Amino acid sequence: MTVAVIGATGTVGPCVVSSLHARGADVRVLTRDADRAKSMLPPGTEIRPVEIGDHDEVVAGCTGMASVLLLTSHAHDMTDLQLRIIRALRRLDVKIVKISGTSSAINPDGPYTLRQHWEVETVLRASGQPHVNLRPNAFMQTLIGQIMLPAVRATGTVPNAIAGAGISFVDARDIGDSAAVTLTTDTWDGQTLVLTGPRPVTYAELAAIIGRQSGRPVELKEITPADVRAMMTARGTPQWEAEHFEEMYEMFRRGESEFVSDDVERITGHQPRDVEAYLGETLGDLSDQAARS
Repeated sequence: MTVAVIGATGTVGPCVVSSLHARGADVRVLTRDADRAKSMLPPGTEIRPVEIGDHDEVVAGCTGMASVLLLTSHAHDMTDLQLRIIRALRRLDVKIVKISGTSSAINPDGPYTLRQHWEVETVLRASGQPHVNLRPNAFMQTLIGQIMLPAVRATGTVPNAIAGAGISFVDARDIGDSAAVTLTTDTWDGQTLVLTGPRPVTYAELAAIIGRQSGRPVELKEITPADVRAMMTARGTPQWEAEHFEEMYEMFRRGESEFVSDDVERITGHQPRDVEAYLGETLGDLSDQAARS
């Protein structure tokens, strides 16, 4: 079985590719940046340079594939791009596995990017195309690894815009495993699946875990979603994106990402990784700093 992957060079894509290889699938990556893909992906991955917004190139790249992963960058025009891809694939005998976002907010009134996911999912369901929608909750690698830990390294604090609410963070590797299964089997066809970690975790709990595992005191710094928007705007973030993140943190603050699903375990056969395991793998430099102080 050969699977095409659109979106292989971000946070989740490499995990999908690795999991597909582990399942014995042949993988063809369609990408605008072949050099970046080669530097990130396992040997044996076919890398095909493609303009993913071009109808003919997408059709050529996906012809003969059993399934296609649909994952594109967080962008203002994400809906337009994904709908162009779906239209290009319409006449091919291929299943589309789409990765969306936080399940509780994929609706017409959700934050900007989640409104986009709602629109694409609605079209995909109505299209008659074989498909699976995967809805992972907040990624550990993004909210913790790319946002929280840099703040801890720089200031010794965890900025907390969600008050006492929790988030059932999911590891990108569990998303990758789930996507690989749905791309290579028909068990989950036509379904919308919700991917979370094993429990909701508050930022206060995260600060305590980071402090305990690193041996470095970590404090909580209370901020608001409006502060997040102001900080992003000050850094030159486009208005739509700053507003999107403000809305996301407001949603988190209301507890709308505390839900827990067993879909990761049902799909993959293993329990989702927890934040302790993820942090245990990623806190090396913090632990080193603590040891030297």
